[in-house]
Order: sequence, then structure tokens, then C-alpha cells
Amino acid sequence: MSTRTDTRRAPARRAGGGGGTAPASAKRAAAREPGTARGRAAPGGHGRAPRIPFVLLVLCLLGGALVGLLVLRSVIAQEAFVITSLQAENRELSQEEQQRRNNVAHLEASERISEEAESMGMEQGEAPLFLDPENGEIAGSAGSGE
Repeated sequence: MSTRTDTRRAPARRAGGGGGTAPASAKRAAAREPGTARGRAAPGGHGRAPRIPFVLLVLCLLGGALVGLLVLRSVIAQEAFVITSLQAENRELSQEEQQRRNNVAHLEASERISEEAESMGMEQGEAPLFLDPENGEIAGSAGSGE
């Protein structure tokens, strides 16, 4: 007989008896097994991703899109207002230009010029006299309308 002590551990008992608790290594192995409540998903299995970050991301994207649309609509509305005011100003300027053209056409009329000249005391001139350089004769007379 020897005096040595056996330092090896006895195998864990699974069926009721003994200490009633399994060693820590056996618990860890059971936690790693697929199909247990605490175990990781098996390769190729469907794991469950956290939903809160995804929902927050979607809400932020929707909120950003909404704010972007509101800004875009306000810019478009402002530009439409500017366009409308410029069109109204253009219409007014076109009418003013047309009035000025009509005024200039009226002022250039020969009848108006002659009436204004007579009102200032001017008289119509007589028929012009023409000098013939070859003969030295004067064509037309001071009193005639030739």
C-alpha cells in the first residue's frame, strides 16, 4: 500500500445524490449549448438584435426628412412670392412704357407740332424760290404756290 492520496476529482453526479450542485465548469458548458435559455444562437440561427437603436434611427431619419421637407416648402413659397411680386412690377413697368410710347407718338405728330407753332405766333412760310444756276433765273414767285 502506498501513502499517496488521490488528488483527482470524482466525476460529477447528475442524477440526484451527493452534493446536489454541479461544478462551475459543467454550468458553463450547459450555458454554451444551443437550445438553452441562456445559450448563444447556433451558427446560421436567427439572433435577436436590439430594437431600440433601430427604432431611434428610423425616427431620426423620418424627423430629418420632415424638417427637410418643411424647409424646402418654405423656401419654395418664399421664391414664389418673390416671383409674383416681380411679375406684378414687370406688368406695371410694361404699362408705363406703353403710355410713354403713346405720349411720344402724340408729341411727334406733325399736326400737333404745327398747332403748337401757330399758338406761339409762328406763321407758315411762303412757297420756296429756286435759283437756276445755268440761266440765272428764279423759279417760282413770292406770292404763288408753285
